[in-house]
Amino acid sequence: MTRFISTAITLLTVLLSGPLFAQTSVWSLQKCINHAFEHNLQIKQSALNNTRAEIGLFSAKGAFLPSLNASGSHGYNIGMTIDPFTNEFATDAIQSNSFGLNSGITLYNGFKNHLNLKRAELGVDIAMVNLEQTKNDLALTISAAYLNVLFQEEFVTLATLNLETTRRQANRVAKLVEAGAAPQSDLLDVQAQEASDYASLIASENAQYLAKLNIVQLLQLTSAETETFEIVKPTDEDLEFSALPPSSELAINHALNTFPEIRAAALTVDDSYLNLDIAKTNYQPRLFASYNFGSGYSGNRRQGNMDPSTTNYTIMTQEGVLLIAPVIDNSDVTYSTIPFTDQLSDNINQSVFFSLSIPIFNGFATRNAVQQAEVGILQSKYAEEATVQILTQSIESAWADAVAAQKNLLAQEAALAAAELAFSNTELRFEAGAISALEYADSRAQLDNARTNSLRTRYDLVFKSKILDFYQGKAITLR
Repeated sequence: MTRFISTAITLLTVLLSGPLFAQTSVWSLQKCINHAFEHNLQIKQSALNNTRAEIGLFSAKGAFLPSLNASGSHGYNIGMTIDPFTNEFATDAIQSNSFGLNSGITLYNGFKNHLNLKRAELGVDIAMVNLEQTKNDLALTISAAYLNVLFQEEFVTLATLNLETTRRQANRVAKLVEAGAAPQSDLLDVQAQEASDYASLIASENAQYLAKLNIVQLLQLTSAETETFEIVKPTDEDLEFSALPPSSELAINHALNTFPEIRAAALTVDDSYLNLDIAKTNYQPRLFASYNFGSGYSGNRRQGNMDPSTTNYTIMTQEGVLLIAPVIDNSDVTYSTIPFTDQLSDNINQSVFFSLSIPIFNGFATRNAVQQAEVGILQSKYAEEATVQILTQSIESAWADAVAAQKNLLAQEAALAAAELAFSNTELRFEAGAISALEYADSRAQLDNARTNSLRTRYDLVFKSKILDFYQGKAITLR
């Protein structure tokens, strides 16, 4: 019987992940958890939240820096217009270019940038503890699946031994019937028991396959890895479950001070207060400064001799009146468009502006945002209280279940010892022909039930004792 009990699962992963199990096809609990941490999609998504939080922190820091933007344009104007660089009317098609740099910075906005920075830093902390909580939850899930595989493997072992025992009895009874020393009905009863044991073996193998399928799906193994997947069998030393604490208070106190879900709930409350402060900044005025630097080019801006010469033309009318008329001579007019680079240096312009915005009325938007933030504070506080309550109740239940499992194990081991003695006596009597095959089968069924109950209780106690160790923050870890 020690053989069956000796393979119960323990979550003491340091022992389960020793150097003796180095083959790639053999998986310790620690190896399973490490693999899950690397490949699980929930872990990857939670890690992306960390990345997103870090990007948000970088953005919050960047809000303190001035902005800088460059601009440029190129175009043609056709028709009557005023050239912005010559300030003259133009009717011809004009080519123009403009270039500029613009910089702006917020001088005051109610310290909103400072609050956003604090909230971004808090967001990084929240993302980190959420990732830690996701890892803890996944580790417990993997551990439970690992436990189930070992548990189902032991049922296969029990079913196999039962079938072998029944087959030996069937062969013995068959020889007795052939020799005329036993009735045919005894052989039929034993053969029926053999068929029942075979059916139990098939059911156990199916349950073992489903348990293995569950853990390989959690680990997201490839087909090749699934075919060679085997788990490490724990040693006798691994079976020592931790002594239960006298009460659940120690585990509760440690968990409430260190567990990531508690820290995340507290950080969320701090975040809700910062959100309220940020909403209140919309009541404050805003002061913004900007600087502009620009230049441009116009194809209508020219240089050279732009004024034509004028001479007077005189004529005498029939009435004897002398008329004088000016005559414009364009032959000496010479001009050219001012070069592009010269205009860029000549047309440089700069400006500095300060703008002040004072909120007076915005349709109650700020007031509503503040009230929403106040509601958010209450929600986060209630969520924190609920988290504390759920964790406390979980630990209290785990402790009570572990105590009950410990008491139940003592009872089941006593029942198993009695069933083993009873079956040994029944087996001797059956081989001596003192009892029927049905009585033998009943005794065997009682022994099987006792073995199953004892094994299940031992697994349950080991798992729950390690969970209590986990809650107490002892050296036992699932990571």
